[in-house]
Amino acid sequence: MRRQEASTVVAAPLAAVQVMLTDVARWPEFLSGLDAVESTGFERYRFTVGEGGNRRNVAVCVVPHPAEHRISWHALEGPRYVGELRLHAVDDGHTRVDLTMSADPVGMLDGFREMIGERHRTVDVDLQRLDKLLTSS
Repeated sequence: MRRQEASTVVAAPLAAVQVMLTDVARWPEFLSGLDAVESTGFERYRFTVGEGGNRRNVAVCVVPHPAEHRISWHALEGPRYVGELRLHAVDDGHTRVDLTMSADPVGMLDGFREMIGERHRTVDVDLQRLDKLLTSS
């Protein structure tokens, strides 16, 4: 299983970051490997995930926790695919964003890549993309 964690401080107030992140359809703009998001019902989505040239659809439950300033998600079937975005106000104009993601290999080749360390950390890049997205809006 691959678990990645990263944090960054973005130049946007907590409320603005929280509003942007609750729009799950925008997540492919900053999450690596997430090619598309389609709403399928209340807190239910179909994520199109691309890894190593392969694409697969993942049924996902995304749950906002507004009082705790966090959003969590997990795959409803298949290999583990879970994550969390947690927000913390730094001051009136800055927010710390913590991103945690875990994903099990999908097949034997992905498992082998993970064993030999071929996987790259993507969460740092994801947070850089999120920061750029928030500051350009």
